[in-house]
Amino acid sequence: MIDICIIGGGASGLMAAISARLERPNASIYILEKNDKIGKKLLATGNGRCNFSNTSCKYSNEIVSFFNELGIKERVEEDGRIYPYNGQAHDVVSALESYIVKHDIKINTGFVVTSLSVLPDGSIEISNGETKLTAKNVLIATGGKAGPQFGCIGDGYKLAKDMGHSVTKIIPALSPVECKGEFSKLKGVRAKAKVSLLRNNVALNSEIGEVQFTDYGLSGICVFNLSRDITIGEEKFSDYQILVDLIPDMSEMELFLELLSRQKNENIKPENFLISLVPNKLADFILNDLGINLADEQISYEKVQQLAQTLKGLAFTVRNVKGWQFAQCTSGGITTTEINMDAMHSKIVNGLFFAGEVIDFDGPCGGFNLQNAWETGIKAGKAMAMNV
Repeated sequence: MIDICIIGGGASGLMAAISARLERPNASIYILEKNDKIGKKLLATGNGRCNFSNTSCKYSNEIVSFFNELGIKERVEEDGRIYPYNGQAHDVVSALESYIVKHDIKINTGFVVTSLSVLPDGSIEISNGETKLTAKNVLIATGGKAGPQFGCIGDGYKLAKDMGHSVTKIIPALSPVECKGEFSKLKGVRAKAKVSLLRNNVALNSEIGEVQFTDYGLSGICVFNLSRDITIGEEKFSDYQILVDLIPDMSEMELFLELLSRQKNENIKPENFLISLVPNKLADFILNDLGINLADEQISYEKVQQLAQTLKGLAFTVRNVKGWQFAQCTSGGITTTEINMDAMHSKIVNGLFFAGEVIDFDGPCGGFNLQNAWETGIKAGKAMAMNV
């Protein structure tokens, strides 16, 4: 009989194992990981740099202190993002793994859990179809569906449903957005902008940051954050529109007057009409779309006004949210009303716990989702240890 069995060797599962060991030095703790090694998705976070927390998180100091104890020195960057000082995700995984191995936490890789069931004595049976294990406490920390290339295929949702839990609708979150239209000429263009998400012309949210234009639409952290508010129910993707303000530091009137001034400035060649305001490829795209020919001796007052409006609100109609392989996390998951969120304990099954992305939670980019994984893992680990 295993005291604590953790399904999933990702961020929340590893933190739960360590937290449980700190509370119960002699408990038997097992991690069951489907991949050939633990921390596979963690290695890819933050483009391989592991943005493991954010100074805006309430308990970021506790997480930083924890990693300091493991030898991970932090570096705080733009917008409060916290990384390991050398920017190497591998070191974070290595530090966690070293602690786990040193403190006799068993790791079973290549173990794909296919079913859970409650036995007459109240323990939980874990099976991969061939091998069966029993445990007093089981933690489902399998992650969501974002990143199937890392083994995240949503299998934790099935396990939870089999144990009587509800799962809300899941969709990709923190993902690039596909838009209607032809954007091949914009591929690779980047611009600092303010992006706003509208649904049926009603503003939902806005972000400022670097927009990355692609051949299918829009990408970049600011776009990722907006994608969290694109939900599909009664709404359709086409109900959503993203407006890109390419000149966020000027009002539309200020920009209009700037453009009129440029028309009169003999030092600015016609082909350089938008020089320094927007990247050349983006300028060509907008001018062609508006039917403005810079070779004309005089652009009409109305066209200049229209150009100012477009630069302040380049409109993209949403066609889709890029799929699971591109998403950074999952929106939706196991219903939190069925979980004691202080201890991550199931309200339905004794000895069953949840942590990390498998729960119905998704935060913005910048370390918030990993912070949630650490926090829920700590809570689950401590609660399981107390339940041994």
